[in-house]
Amino acid sequence: MENVNPYDPPLAESHEIGDVDSSSVGTITSQFSFTSQHLVDTLTRFRSQHSGRRLWRWFRCVAALIFVIVAIVGLFIPQYFASAFMFALAIFAFFPHKIDDYLATRNFRKSPHCNAQQIIHLSGDGFRAESEIEQTDLKWAAFSKAVIFHDGVLLYRGPKMVNWVPDATLDSADGPFRIRKLVAEKLPTNHVVNRIDR
Repeated sequence: MENVNPYDPPLAESHEIGDVDSSSVGTITSQFSFTSQHLVDTLTRFRSQHSGRRLWRWFRCVAALIFVIVAIVGLFIPQYFASAFMFALAIFAFFPHKIDDYLATRNFRKSPHCNAQQIIHLSGDGFRAESEIEQTDLKWAAFSKAVIFHDGVLLYRGPKMVNWVPDATLDSADGPFRIRKLVAEKLPTNHVVNRIDR
C-alpha cells in the first residue's frame, strides 16, 4: 500500500554517511533537525497545493456559518446540548488544519525519525538524504515536480510523498538561488509568490 504520510522517508539501500563530498561543485547541502515543527511546515505547504483548496475553504466557511446560526437558534428553543454540538462543528469547520497538525505531530513524536538530524545533498545526479537512522539515494527521475516558495522548495516524490527543503537550512548564502536553478533544470516547477493558503 502506498505510504500516505508525506514525511515517512522511502526505503533505500544503505551507504556510509559522508560518502558525498558536500563541498563539491554543484552540490547543495541542507542540514536540519526533523522536528514536529518541520513536519507542520511541510504539511502546510503540501496542503496549499491542493487544487480544490479555495473551494473547500469557502465550503467550510458557509458550513461554519450555518452551524453557528443553528447553534444560536438552539439556545432559544432551548436545546443546549445540540447548540454546543453545533458550535463544536463550527470550530472544526474553521480550523480543520489545526486538528490535522495536532494528530500528525502526536503520531510523529512516536516515530524514530522525530528530532533526527537530517542532511540532504542535492546535485545534478540526484537527491541524497542522511540521518542517524538511514541513508537514501534517489535519482531525479524519482521526483514528479517541485514547488518553489519564497522560503524554500517542496519536492514531490508522488501525490502524497514530499520533502520540504527550507532556505534557512542551506549551507551557503547562494544556496537558495542554486537550489531553485537546479530543480528548475531537473523537474517541472511551479512558483508560489504570495502567502500559503490553508
